[in-house]
Amino acid sequence: MPPSSADLAWTQALTQSAVSVPIHTVLGLKLISQTLLPNSTALHIFKSEHIHLTPSQTLHGGIASLMIDAAGYGALIPMLSEGQTAVTIASSFQILDAVPGLGKVYEVEGRVVRRGKRTAFCEGEVRCDGKVIAKGSLTKVIKGGKESKL
Repeated sequence: MPPSSADLAWTQALTQSAVSVPIHTVLGLKLISQTLLPNSTALHIFKSEHIHLTPSQTLHGGIASLMIDAAGYGALIPMLSEGQTAVTIASSFQILDAVPGLGKVYEVEGRVVRRGKRTAFCEGEVRCDGKVIAKGSLTKVIKGGKESKL
């Protein structure tokens, strides 16, 4: 069943709210794409600046995990009905490689693995130059709104 116009309006409003979160804005996270079918995904990018880096001039692991959480939520948004939102209740992240330097462009992709009535499981990864440098999994609880769009 296609989403209702109210659900589409909610998706747009929630997406705008998520990309406007102050920390996402400060860190330069930009939404590139968001899909519902065939799989619910979101793709973000950011370019490394001093604020993203450790003293050894590599991407900080906390930045990678925050970006994965944002991308997972971005992927889940199109699956939410009007009035619903979601919060992370569990997460796990692995840093696979360090990428040195300023000005590197990172892609952060989130995807929904499974969405139940009140729980969603998401995954995400951070890539630089086509190489996966971090990955993570998220469990989100869905709050509010009408019944799910399943």
